[in-house]
Amino acid sequence: MADTRFEERLRSTVDEQRQTISELQTPVIQIWEGVLVLPIVGSLDTTRAQAMTENLLERIVQTASEIAILDITGIPVVDTAVASHLLETVTAARLLGAEVLIVGLTTHTALTLVHLGVDLSGVITRTTLAKGLALAFDWLGLTVVRSHEGTGGAKRPQTEAR
Repeated sequence: MADTRFEERLRSTVDEQRQTISELQTPVIQIWEGVLVLPIVGSLDTTRAQAMTENLLERIVQTASEIAILDITGIPVVDTAVASHLLETVTAARLLGAEVLIVGLTTHTALTLVHLGVDLSGVITRTTLAKGLALAFDWLGLTVVRSHEGTGGAKRPQTEAR
């Protein structure tokens, strides 16, 4: 009897850990009202790509976000399969009404995608998350301005509506 309870608790703990690991592998972060960021770190196989896309789509609906930024800075290798997964995610998010940007492209990634013949002509890209965020803010009619006020004379970015 005690062994059965122990096994049930162990199984429950393992299930919770799997759920936590899954959420950490594909976090979708709302960084501003209407703006989500999905940082992708590590390799991207079919199972993970499907979970990533589902998580992003759920968050788009939950938050009514207009913009989703896919940050591929942490993907070590971009091949045809990874590009295909990214394009599927972009297409699905657009079907829900979100504009999608892919950021974190390096020169190596760009050259690889060109050599593979991947068509990203319909996808908006930027080299860094900062540049993608600046574009997202512009689309939302927001601007980031520096204020000379602050503690210790440090300049802190301020965001305000136009």
